[in-house]
Amino acid sequence: MIYLICFSVALLLLVYIMTYGRIIDYNLMLLIVVVAVSNGGYYALSVSRSLPEAILANTISYVLGIFSPMLMFFIVCGVCKIQLPNSVIAIMTLVQILIYASVCTTGRLDIFYKTVQLHLNESGSYLTKTYGPMHTVYLISLAFYTLANIAVAVYSIRRRTAVSRINVDILLFVDLFSIGVYVNERMVKTPVELMPVASTITLVIMLIPLVKVAIFSPYNNVEIVDTEFNNKGYLVFSKQLKFMGCSEYAKTLFPEITEWELEKDIPGNGGRFNTYLNPDFMEFVKDGGKLEKSPFRVFKYNDNVYGYEIGKIYRGSSLKGYYIRVIDVTDVNVEDFGLLKEVT
Repeated sequence: MIYLICFSVALLLLVYIMTYGRIIDYNLMLLIVVVAVSNGGYYALSVSRSLPEAILANTISYVLGIFSPMLMFFIVCGVCKIQLPNSVIAIMTLVQILIYASVCTTGRLDIFYKTVQLHLNESGSYLTKTYGPMHTVYLISLAFYTLANIAVAVYSIRRRTAVSRINVDILLFVDLFSIGVYVNERMVKTPVELMPVASTITLVIMLIPLVKVAIFSPYNNVEIVDTEFNNKGYLVFSKQLKFMGCSEYAKTLFPEITEWELEKDIPGNGGRFNTYLNPDFMEFVKDGGKLEKSPFRVFKYNDNVYGYEIGKIYRGSSLKGYYIRVIDVTDVNVEDFGLLKEVT
């Protein structure tokens, strides 16, 4: 019964995550599909009444152990803003496919399992096996991705101005939690497989940072993205006024941003942002629900004139945060917009 519950929860999570459309990392959607399919395999194994049925169900359940570590690694790299070459992704995927292909030979070849026996009891069906050489390769792949996730996390935590330490800590925790459950199962034999439960819990926890990253990415929000994104500066803040990210051009306009920590308060002193934008930003936030978007205003720095507006970010009807859009309007006649008096 516990496997059926885990299968249903994974499907509900898939439906939930699909409501976010294109803004969610496709690796997360693939991971949820993998967990759902695997949980279905565990359930099928528990109700199997013949050895061929049990082998097929066991083969289905192995998509979790083989593909989820790789997908988890891709997700961690994405959150940590590490771009993997397509060739590396292709090689990693091919290796995992080959390992899974060896699982599919169970009952015909002895490269993954040498022997397989089916047992029936009141708790459900289960298999006992002796392992072949490809199972050792499978364990090596688990160890590789665990160490790789730790290495990426440690490297990224040092880049606190580019990556949210909170998000990295959460992802590292769920990865080590899953591995810990797997190791415990291998050492302490239990009548119930705990990996479906652990993987489902892992998905729920992972959604917290990954949905947050998607919501506050300036590149994902239709409220602020336009066709000239690279020529405009965007800064994004949470409802609690934590700094959540910005576009690359914003760092050119406000160099101090490169020293800001993600998901931390805006530093209160110094910099162009505090001089030109922060007073209006605080005023806009204090006004509450009066305006969805501030009037277009301008400021002058050196010989350039910049225009900016402040707006709100929603998911559905729920306010999630704020954005500031900044654009160079030096070549625009600001008198045409009645904004010359705002230039200082």
